[in-house]
Amino acid sequence: MIRETLRYHRPDSLAEATALLAEHAGDIRVLGGGTSLIPCLTRGEIDVGHLLDLRGLGLGTIREVPDGAEIGAMVTYADVLASPVIAERVPLVARVARGITGGRQITQQGTPVGSACFNFPTTDAPGMFAALRARFQVAGPSGTRQVSAADFFVDAYRIGLEPGELVTGVLVPTTKRGGYCKIKHASGSWPIATAAAVFDGAADGRLRVALGAVQAVPLVVTADDPGQLAERVRDAIDAPWADVLAPADYRVRVAPVVARRAVDELLEVLP
Repeated sequence: MIRETLRYHRPDSLAEATALLAEHAGDIRVLGGGTSLIPCLTRGEIDVGHLLDLRGLGLGTIREVPDGAEIGAMVTYADVLASPVIAERVPLVARVARGITGGRQITQQGTPVGSACFNFPTTDAPGMFAALRARFQVAGPSGTRQVSAADFFVDAYRIGLEPGELVTGVLVPTTKRGGYCKIKHASGSWPIATAAAVFDGAADGRLRVALGAVQAVPLVVTADDPGQLAERVRDAIDAPWADVLAPADYRVRVAPVVARRAVDELLEVLP
């Protein structure tokens, strides 16, 4: 259960927020939508003395930027679904949001950036952001920086942040075509495997597929045509994820199938 001595902080500036994170390093967690963090605190899986709420930092907006879209750390899945910027610039993000595990309760409260930061392997957001070559915007005691998705997802539940840093949002390059597929037991179940497919480059039509829930971090494979996918996926998997939902060998078997279905959807949405 959540400890009685838990201290709640709601800073109104990034400077205050990063100072609190540095001061309580190792004993503080960032609260975004809270749909993953609060249940873990309640079950005693996470035990910290401090929570830092992002709600006072103005991070709940979606903005069009020259090369894509900027999604704030407090933007919910519902915000994504209502956004004309997302619909125009990166419709794959809305495609994923429509099928997010947990239904309306998670859609209204959960945040894609928060899900990426929690980095629970069997969730939708990490693989989606990896496929899109997202760049995470990070603020810390030394200023701001950007972290590529490839460097952001370090291991299960671990992301590439330094002490005192927090994620303020994510930049997603304009990607007007995408496909997505996931396998799960039921509508309320965590995914067993996900695949997000885009074109890897504007001119040559090369495929880029990011697999989620198959390993501890998203696994990206590329191929010149769909017929190469199965072999590329099987060759790339070297540490398959196992949990109560599915054993590792099952994830290895279904990963090529999910990848191909995502690519089929990508190709079907061509004008």
